[in-house]
Amino acid sequence: MNAFELCIVKVTAFCNIDCSYCYMFNAADHTHERVPRTMSEAMALRLLDRIRDYLDAGGRRRFHLTLHGGEPSLWPLPAMRGFLERVRALNAEGYHLTVSMQTNAFRYDERLFALLAEHGVSVGVSIDGPREFNDRRRVTHRGAGSYDRVMGNVERILGGPGAGVFQGFLAVADPTIAPAAFVDWAAALPVTRLDLLWPMDFSHLNPPWDDGDEAAYRAAPRFGHWFAAVFDAWMAKDDPDLHIRHFYDCIAHYLGSTRHIESIVNDGVPMFVVNTDGAYEYHDYLRPHADGACRTGANATDHPISVLHDDPLFRRLLALAEHLPADCAGCDVRAVCGGGFLPGRTGAPGMPRSVLCHDQGHFFAHVSRTLARLGVPPAEGRAAGTGGIPRPLLGGRVAVAA
Repeated sequence: MNAFELCIVKVTAFCNIDCSYCYMFNAADHTHERVPRTMSEAMALRLLDRIRDYLDAGGRRRFHLTLHGGEPSLWPLPAMRGFLERVRALNAEGYHLTVSMQTNAFRYDERLFALLAEHGVSVGVSIDGPREFNDRRRVTHRGAGSYDRVMGNVERILGGPGAGVFQGFLAVADPTIAPAAFVDWAAALPVTRLDLLWPMDFSHLNPPWDDGDEAAYRAAPRFGHWFAAVFDAWMAKDDPDLHIRHFYDCIAHYLGSTRHIESIVNDGVPMFVVNTDGAYEYHDYLRPHADGACRTGANATDHPISVLHDDPLFRRLLALAEHLPADCAGCDVRAVCGGGFLPGRTGAPGMPRSVLCHDQGHFFAHVSRTLARLGVPPAEGRAAGTGGIPRPLLGGRVAVAA
């Protein structure tokens, strides 16, 4: 059976900003109200013991941990230090544990970033496009914009002891931003490495089309057209220093690479979440649509990680390649799409194809055709045709799982 390779560690269950689209605090899930505000150092160390035991049982040594939340920079510094020192001790024993942190960078503590640098923790910062657009969604608890403070703190990170750990930015797609303006903004960032994400808002409970009119949406998929236009603007800019990860990964797949992230291919999701109370949870992809949907009933205090292999949903997520939706069989882009971005596959029995199918199908086919037009030869089996994207589901919405 496939093994888990990483986990998201929710070291806090609160945040210092209030993003309108936040799946942790502003969607259906209210788990954050029922768990500790911060993970204790003892629980964090217990989790590391569980990971060590899990690796030993499988004869493996590599594992990755992403510090998340809430806002992970708010985790008390002594707990962060104790956790990272334990990671260092395990690595000295022959393990290869790596750690990253995704932060909103609304708070800057030089001591924290010095500690992260000392332990080689890579850091990404979330920000959603130019100031005007970011500040519509990523706001303080009083409704003020966050952009200027975040970018000021990024400059402090880059000018301080943590400069070497900064890896780049993460932005959620926003089709209200003109594609060329988005690319120009990305190219002007102090670090021109960006991960551009599909939205997590949509599921079979909340599709991106209005009034059940999937056929009309299929003819003009909003996010697919925007991603394609941003891709074209990025290609036209021809700046080798501007690294938009999703675009590079799509091109690499076209050329035959077997490396990928979960937004493409979708042959497996080898990860789990650990909340502040030590509970093992499903991926945050399930969090926006139902209260408590991520909870499993297992936890790091009482259960080894291996118990998750007996969970039917985790078994499916670890082997998604075996569960390609039937209506994807005739699709030209199924190899790169794999049923679609996983949040869009939730909210219906059996994880059918994503409600962003038309968006992703349009984008992936556009990338393939663009590269073919430029004379870039695809690896065997990697070229997409001009059609073959599945027909819309009749009636738009799919019945909700009981």
